[in-house]
Amino acid sequence: MKQAVLLSVLLMFASEVPAAPQASILEYGYYRFAGDTERLLRPSATSGYVTRGKAQLVKKTQRIPLQKGRLFGFRFRIEGIDRNVGVIPLQLVVKHPEMKKPDGSTSSGYRYRMDLKLTNGMVEDKTGYRLNEDFEMVEGDWSFEFLFMNKPLLKQQFTTYRQEPEQEP
Repeated sequence: MKQAVLLSVLLMFASEVPAAPQASILEYGYYRFAGDTERLLRPSATSGYVTRGKAQLVKKTQRIPLQKGRLFGFRFRIEGIDRNVGVIPLQLVVKHPEMKKPDGSTSSGYRYRMDLKLTNGMVEDKTGYRLNEDFEMVEGDWSFEFLFMNKPLLKQQFTTYRQEPEQEP
């Protein structure tokens, strides 16, 4: 009898615990902006700013050819959150090859908090990086990882490389 009561109490509390969010990558690769963009100051980012705007996938790939203006990243979905929750707080952790900035400092990544607005317990969004400066043209491995409550939720990796110049026949 005591075991049945204990089991009932445990089941009651287990049903009160909200499910952890589920995340999936919908597409990844390099993109081009379609329309107007907005450049926002973001001191924690390696370049010191981020560019926002509507982007279209050009090529699905994890290998990103280095080119000024190249935008790469991924589109994702997070779901399974209580419909009454309006925002999900995340940390975006980006690791990239070491870059030497014009001021002499170096960077191998950055992190910042993102509060994503939920609709019916779900959000679709995108993140990535746009290569604009000479010091960003470095070959190597990149990772973009979202943390929820300090635990990994979603991760996407890329490798940047220099393209060989095309030879004339």
